[in-house]
Amino acid sequence: MTFDPFGDFETEGYLRNSLKLKDPVEVKESEHLSFEASIEDALAHLAKKRSIDYQAILKTHEILFAGFYPWSGKDRNELVPHLAVFKGSKEDPHHTPFERPELIKRSVEYALELAANKKRFRERPGEVMGQLAFAHPFLDGNGRTILLVHMELCYRAKFAIDWSKTNKDAYLRALSDEIRDPSRGHLDDYLKPHVVDISSREEWPEVIGGIKGLDGLDKEGIVYANLDNPDIQQLYETYRTQPIK
Repeated sequence: MTFDPFGDFETEGYLRNSLKLKDPVEVKESEHLSFEASIEDALAHLAKKRSIDYQAILKTHEILFAGFYPWSGKDRNELVPHLAVFKGSKEDPHHTPFERPELIKRSVEYALELAANKKRFRERPGEVMGQLAFAHPFLDGNGRTILLVHMELCYRAKFAIDWSKTNKDAYLRALSDEIRDPSRGHLDDYLKPHVVDISSREEWPEVIGGIKGLDGLDKEGIVYANLDNPDIQQLYETYRTQPIK
């Protein structure tokens, strides 16, 4: 892992984890143990909220990952406001830029606004998921946090996604396409065949436990760059043609 936004990998491990682990396999295992141990608490938190807002999402992340990341529940704008984050490769580090740190909250709130139109949301579930993924609020744990939030939003709109029928690679391809080219139906087309009637919240921990790889955008190929870089500024000016309303 080369993603070291704090600049203290040698002393604090990957992303300042509580065990100071550096080995990628050990990090992934310990991080996921924290997630699995906290799923029910996180889902209960979301279920109790009268409305899902940005603070509810931050708290969900904190509940899920406080056992491993001391900074859990804090977004990128609070932790590393000077850094832009991308999913790409060393050869093409600007392949998929995520939202600028100072616009994360606004980006998430736009997704929640889209989900509030329940009829539209059922027709376009991928649009909401894509917008949440593009916001990429956290340094890690985005995919899993967003999954729980999306499930709760779907429940409130009286439908569900049958995640057991989805395919990791196909889903991630559609999600990446949605992030690069939003609101054009890339992820809607993939998810809509899996839309089913509402399911009981009691089934969710088991459902989530059976989903493999939906956190794939969290780590694979993640790189970062300083927002002061003129090339990075130009990239953000030209990347997305559809502004947040």
